[in-house]
Amino acid sequence: MKKIVLTLLAAATMIGCAKWENKSTEFKVTGLWTGVNQQINIQALPFLDSTILTSTTDVTANFMENGGLTIDSAGSQIDSLGWAIMNDTILSLKGIDIGLDILGGAVPSNINFVIKTLEQDAFTFRYDTTLTQSVPGIPIPIAFDLTQIQRWVK
Repeated sequence: MKKIVLTLLAAATMIGCAKWENKSTEFKVTGLWTGVNQQINIQALPFLDSTILTSTTDVTANFMENGGLTIDSAGSQIDSLGWAIMNDTILSLKGIDIGLDILGGAVPSNINFVIKTLEQDAFTFRYDTTLTQSVPGIPIPIAFDLTQIQRWVK
């Protein structure tokens, strides 16, 4: 009888260790996610303060175990990137182009997003940067503060 109880306790312990919360961040991110929305905030005070909220429910992101990332929109592959987790709080997307070069600023091909929430069925990450741009007719460069927030569900 004691052997059966010990075996059941050992099995329960092993099952407890296999909980989602105890898995690595890479394991938690891996898989197919569906977009909810993307929010972009642009500020260049006092001239500009804008928030753009776009629904992304027709977009999927497949974070693959091999570090590949495929973005698909309504059945059309729109991007193929790489991804990695840096110290459990940073999602690094490699080879991304978010189109900010239209402001004349240099946009890195690897962008580090701060992971805000990561649950079994919800994933939110955020990127903040400041670009400084000279504007004709304005004597000093203007600093554009940009924030991009991505929200996904499984």
